[in-house]
Amino acid sequence: MSLKQKGVLLHFSSLPGDFGIGDLGPEALSFAQFLNDQGYTIWQTLPLNHRGYGNSPYNPISAFALDPLLISPELLYEKGLVDAADLEEATIPATDRVFFEHVFRNKCKLLETAANRYLKSNNIDAFISQNEAWLKPYLTFLSLDRLYDEIHWSQWQSQHLHYTPELWQSQLRDFEPFILSQAAIQAILREQLAELKTQLKELNIELWGDLPIYLSYHSADVWANPHLFALDDAGNRLQVAGVPPDAFSEEGQLWGNPIYLWQERETEVFELITARIRDVLSYADRIRLDHFIGYVNYWSIPCPLDNDGSPILPQDAKAGEWIKAPAQKLFETITAEFGNKPFIAEDLGILTEEVNNIRAQFGFPGMIVLQFCWQDGEPDVAAYPADKIIYTGTHDNLTTRQWFEELDPESAEYQNFTAYVNSRPHLISNSDGKVNLTNAAEAMINIAQKSGCEICIFPMQDLLNLDAAARMNIPGTPLGNWEWRMPE
Repeated sequence: MSLKQKGVLLHFSSLPGDFGIGDLGPEALSFAQFLNDQGYTIWQTLPLNHRGYGNSPYNPISAFALDPLLISPELLYEKGLVDAADLEEATIPATDRVFFEHVFRNKCKLLETAANRYLKSNNIDAFISQNEAWLKPYLTFLSLDRLYDEIHWSQWQSQHLHYTPELWQSQLRDFEPFILSQAAIQAILREQLAELKTQLKELNIELWGDLPIYLSYHSADVWANPHLFALDDAGNRLQVAGVPPDAFSEEGQLWGNPIYLWQERETEVFELITARIRDVLSYADRIRLDHFIGYVNYWSIPCPLDNDGSPILPQDAKAGEWIKAPAQKLFETITAEFGNKPFIAEDLGILTEEVNNIRAQFGFPGMIVLQFCWQDGEPDVAAYPADKIIYTGTHDNLTTRQWFEELDPESAEYQNFTAYVNSRPHLISNSDGKVNLTNAAEAMINIAQKSGCEICIFPMQDLLNLDAAARMNIPGTPLGNWEWRMPE
């Protein structure tokens, strides 16, 4: 089957540039032009939300607010919101990492200047009113988080423990300059993203977004809607999310996100998820549904009680259980509004017949990660389903160069992969026709393109044949991730 589309997986923060982190500005447009020139039609990113603990885009402090660090200083300058001296002061020498603390220091000052100028010539009240369902809780949360020096909201004083319209008015009265500047930052982000989206459309580039299944415990959304989650009256978690032990982890993965009250608050949980999808589709063409399995069956880990009877976070994910989620009703609700075309199921992990049936029933394409396909023999990639989307790897994987470098030569994976490639020398460009460290990523990219799948996505690290230093994320490690930046 002929290949219809190919795309690149690259988060905006990984773009090069002069301000310590990639953003929505000229480098993004240049990258989109590169994709167009090379025949790519898809740019897949990670979640664009305001990142929280560990700088993870999958652990944001808001499921709606965008990441202020993605604002383009150059575009601020073009709009007259900052001066050349402000740009100079915010400049950070280019490296292959994002040093978040340095970026925060430099960029926050720049954004404050831009926001104050924006407020003088724009009606921020209208923007707040148009987005009040998520924006007022977010702005209130930010002001309180600052007041409490970022301690968890469950430790805040009782009058601040939950969102109310009265609390919004109180915080606005006491901290109006800060709150309005943060609102302006969100307005600027939306404008910059909309401008980039228009440019991508002109270049025939689809933007694919990402929707984490769970919300961060320390987030405006959980704080404002505690009744939708397995929490006690004090805001402590009663059950948390994760995945069970498997061949890769004896203790499973303990994510710690609070569990939705699917059964008790079904309608409201559906409304929250639908609102999140609606928001991402305001700028993205398609959405990857992270941890799709969890919409069908979710691994719920109970929190043990300490000596005073309060629930505490468990040590691992072993004690969890699979609980059925209302997937049928949820996806009927979602597809009634959006259809099925925007969605991609991240169906990696412990698949069951029910998960496969739900995905097939609603017509959501699933994913194949080629790095996982070599353990049981040489895969018949030509027979892979056309509607599956094939990746050499994802943001959670080793880069393909690192993957090959770390394979045990005695392992089945190594033997199967090398035998497959060495018997097909057209997959690589070196003269002796043998796979090695310098061409393993090239081979994987070519294998993916010769598969039966109509869409291939390649992490930019694989297109650049980069090693372990370019890995984006190591699952289960909360710190030190999401830092890789692409060289110029």
